[in-house]
Amino acid sequence: MCRREELREGEVRTTQLGLDADGIPIAALLLIDANGDVVAYRNLCRHLPVPLDGGTGQLLSEDGAHLICGTHGAMYRLLDGYCVDGPCEGLSLEALHVREDGGELYVSDLAEPR
Repeated sequence: MCRREELREGEVRTTQLGLDADGIPIAALLLIDANGDVVAYRNLCRHLPVPLDGGTGQLLSEDGAHLICGTHGAMYRLLDGYCVDGPCEGLSLEALHVREDGGELYVSDLAEPR
């Protein structure tokens, strides 16, 4: 997706990863969490099967502390994708595997839960 040093706190990168088994596009969100770790999630709300940004590119809450669903306002922690407020409260975004190779970051299949 990018080089590690290109990713900035408070910034979310998106990319397409192909199609899932049902033919639905898989979009990834790549960001730095509050601990400075690189994490990635599938760009798909847990309440409704819609991208978090609804196509607007707005993915972070005003204070930058949460990923937010533009459709209904669900708030997900950056650290683990856990929904702390909204209709999907208690569920988590699907984590994706992040791998670094020679300074390049790659995002792929579903990761083990954090």
